[in-house]
Parts: sequence; C-alpha cells; structure tokens
Amino acid sequence: MNRKDFLKTTARFALAAGSLPIIIQSCSNSPKGVEDHDLRFSNFEEADREIEKLSTARKIVQYGDWSPFQILVHCAESIEYSIKGFPENKSVLFQSTIGKMAFTTFSMRGKMSHDLNAQIPGAPELPRTGTVEDGILALRKSFEAFINHKTDFAPHFAYGKLSKQEYELAHAMHIANHLSFLKFPG
Repeated sequence: MNRKDFLKTTARFALAAGSLPIIIQSCSNSPKGVEDHDLRFSNFEEADREIEKLSTARKIVQYGDWSPFQILVHCAESIEYSIKGFPENKSVLFQSTIGKMAFTTFSMRGKMSHDLNAQIPGAPELPRTGTVEDGILALRKSFEAFINHKTDFAPHFAYGKLSKQEYELAHAMHIANHLSFLKFPG
C-alpha cells in the first residue's frame, strides 16, 4: 500500500470510528412510555423460548406502528433475506466500516438497538392482517430454513458478510430488540 492509499484508508477509518457512537445512538428508537424488558438472545433457541411465551399469552400489548404479527413477520423476513439476499444494500464501504463496527459493538454489548418501526430497506410493506400464531409460524419456518441452509449467506444489508454463527447472533439480537417492548400481562 502506498502512502496516499494508507492516508485515505486511515482517514476513512477515523471518520467511521468517530461517527459510530452517534450512529448507534441514532439507531435507537425505543418507544416512549413503554418498558424495555432488556431481552438478550444469542441464538434461535433462546429467542424461541420467548416466542413460546407469546404463543400462550392471552393478550399482547403492542408498541409503535406494527402489530405483534407484523413484528414477527418482519423478523422472519430479515432471516429469509440473509439466505436469498436483501432487496437493497448499503455500500461496500459502509458495510466494511460503519456497519462492521456497529455489529461488533452490538455483539460486545449482547444487545442491538435500531429503529423499531423501520422496514428492511427495499422490502415490500408488511402485511397488515394476520394472527400472532401466523407470525410465530413464519418466524419458526425462517429459523428452520436458516438452520438447514448449507451454502454461503447473502451479505447483510448493513453489516456485510457474516458467518452463519454471526448471522444467527445478529438475528437473535434483532428479535430480542423487537420483543423487548411487547407486553403480555397475565
């Protein structure tokens, strides 16, 4: 690497590193007035235990714009896109700098924070009608498809290339972030 390329790379890295706390903080969209149950999952098995609680809940109090069904479908879509490819991706530069650092930060914290009302970039609008059971079924089917997937995964739209283990962690943290704000009394 020549001096000019080294300086450019160093400047990009410094800019990305300096921006990371601001970016991660701005990704958070915790609903106002709703308790954060601070769920933390590192794999699908842990996530499924909480999903099982949802399946037996008599009432689920939603937050934000999406119904519990839509939240579950959104999480399932994310897993499906990791297999078949996301509709839109951030630039490779973003993925390899800011995206990679955000994923590393979330992994170290064991918790993701992101805009809980944001569609997956380029994805069609979530279906408006469906039951919690339908959403749970979609999410569990996506778990199975992910577990049985044997070839490379598509790059994450923001984090870039992830291993199967890293992707499962990313998906588990994503699910935990969404389910942390659902309330199901009794």
